[in-house]
Amino acid sequence: MVIIAMVVGVFSQMLVSSNQSASISRARVDINRNLHNSMDAIETDVRQAVRFKASGYDGYDTFAVDRSFSGAGHSWSYMNTPYVNGTNRVLILLQYATTMGHGADSRQIVYLRTPGGDCATKKTQQPKYKKIIIYFLNNGELHRRTIYNDMIDPYGHPYSGSAGNYFCMNNVEANKFKDRAMKVHQDSILATGVSEFEVEYYEGKTKIPDQYDVVKSYPGILDSADNVVVTLKLQSPSKQISESQTLTIRKINNL
Repeated sequence: MVIIAMVVGVFSQMLVSSNQSASISRARVDINRNLHNSMDAIETDVRQAVRFKASGYDGYDTFAVDRSFSGAGHSWSYMNTPYVNGTNRVLILLQYATTMGHGADSRQIVYLRTPGGDCATKKTQQPKYKKIIIYFLNNGELHRRTIYNDMIDPYGHPYSGSAGNYFCMNNVEANKFKDRAMKVHQDSILATGVSEFEVEYYEGKTKIPDQYDVVKSYPGILDSADNVVVTLKLQSPSKQISESQTLTIRKINNL
């Protein structure tokens, strides 16, 4: 009976160890998959960006605002935001809006109609419709938020007419795009268990000076930046397993 008890004990210990190893392996696979998917999304967005932004709303690039906050004038900042826990890094990108979603091969620039403009023969001479992509943390989750311009007519008033009279596209496609653009915001959660999200901006190989110095920063501090170094670190709920990746990404917008 003693020998049997010893054998059962040994096998039980082996079984527990095997289950723990399998759980650790699964957790490591999940972390690495989420890590690489998140960095792939960030890389795609940075490459498509027109420029890096210090603020999510500055009255110059776009009229986009985030109405999930009280008051429509809330200004996202690359230095801090109410959603951030444990880090003060937020990645804000200005992009030209396209007819297709994130990463689609057949996407085309969305152009605006202007009074007296000719979309039929001179569409590409019309203004380009813009959007803002924001990466931020919320309770250890990495969010990707898309905010489109408010629908403003050529005279600065909220647009309520036919979408076909607002965009340089046919009425059907214009209405589809308007529905997407008029949403308050569109969020996707790319990763959970985020313990670090660091963003550093560079012009060539030179780091933008004083970029996170509150006293010395100013609205155009990131205007000259053409690449960014992003570090993302994920960990398991038990905090026993963690993986990180650092990537240098240069914006190469060719739209």
